[in-house]
Amino acid sequence: MLGLKVKIDCLNFATFRKPTSTSLLLSYSIPPYTTIRGLLANALGMKRDDYALQDEIKIGINPIKYSDKSKELAKTLKLISRDSKFRCISCNNSWITTTKSKECPRCKSAEIREIPNYKRVFSSTPMFKEILITPRYDIYLGGEGGRIKQLYNALIQPSRPLYIGASDDLVDTEVTEPFEITQNTAHSIIGVIEGIHENCIIEKIPYKFTKQGKDYSLEYKTISIPLNGVINLNREVSSWQFGNENVWLM
Repeated sequence: MLGLKVKIDCLNFATFRKPTSTSLLLSYSIPPYTTIRGLLANALGMKRDDYALQDEIKIGINPIKYSDKSKELAKTLKLISRDSKFRCISCNNSWITTTKSKECPRCKSAEIREIPNYKRVFSSTPMFKEILITPRYDIYLGGEGGRIKQLYNALIQPSRPLYIGASDDLVDTEVTEPFEITQNTAHSIIGVIEGIHENCIIEKIPYKFTKQGKDYSLEYKTISIPLNGVINLNREVSSWQFGNENVWLM
């Protein structure tokens, strides 16, 4: 396998929103694997719902600077509505429902029409948004030689402006040339590793999308983020050697 090491510097701030947070818009400490693949897909100019990179590359993450956090007051506009509006062609009756109507509730006619995009006013609420101040990360990529070389060229000259997290969280990247990486075992791991370990921040972050019919479900992984950059284990684990660094790829 070939590998790349990519240094990511967020120019101002970044946020990796936890979808389970409601009253507060909290952020993960590191970019989730899905977010990193989104940045790479953006560099390659791939389509929005193209998830080919999930099966083609492995990712390792080493957070260099991520503990400086702040909060800002944001106004959130809730644009998702489960209401639908219908109108009866026979009696001109209209009604709003959360289920699919098959007939008019007044005249029982089946000649009904759904009114698309009927809703013009949505509720909004102010809430605090957690942001990371100029975070920095080392990202390790491993995969088949052709794809890694393609990613290297795309990161040198991306198809679109690169951002991570929100669309205005622009990043500066520095990437090594592709080099051969080897699999080994090690007691000490640089950066993030799967599972729960001592002296670490434990987070459950998005890992990949899995297609189920026409929809996608989100798979999560529990990972440990070392407080000092290195995780020392009481047993050897499988890792990948990037120069003199042993990295967990997932």
